[in-house]
Amino acid sequence: MKSLINNLERLALRVSRFISNLSGIAVLWIIAITCVDVVGRYFFNSPLYAGSEMVQVSMAFVIFLSLPGLFFKNENIIVDLFPFFKKGYVGWVMGGAFLAATAYCLWIIAGKTYSYAKRSLEDGDTYEYIILPGYAFDHSPFMPKYLIDTFMAVAVFFTFGMVVLRFFVLISRPKSNSEPEE
Repeated sequence: MKSLINNLERLALRVSRFISNLSGIAVLWIIAITCVDVVGRYFFNSPLYAGSEMVQVSMAFVIFLSLPGLFFKNENIIVDLFPFFKKGYVGWVMGGAFLAATAYCLWIIAGKTYSYAKRSLEDGDTYEYIILPGYAFDHSPFMPKYLIDTFMAVAVFFTFGMVVLRFFVLISRPKSNSEPEE
């Protein structure tokens, strides 16, 4: 059982590193879009078409790609007012309670995000400026919003899975702190 959990933990760590690299690529993409937009706006009096929407969508990618890695590695922002609560049995119980509450909240958020994705698919919502190639979708050249909404829902469900995995790793090691081992 311990080797299975250790293998799952190593696999999840590799996946979270890969996702973090994708998030870094999205940040570089935002920088490139912003530079092209600013140079075009101020020197050529021609801003990048759909630049602001592309930055908004890219920010969603950065945020939702970062969530699983942050929760798996316990790199969320905390304030250690009472460091003795992180050690021993009390830290183990507090870590388990925190992970259980986090998993519940993520489940609710993922369900809501998925329902928004379904609603945007049913309503046919599109972005105002972002255009996809004409062969991708028959009805409109504009990018449908359900693609990004579905990505967000999948990312939150994946984060939920990482938190549940972290919870089981914590439960399998009684009286240990909730910090992962690299």
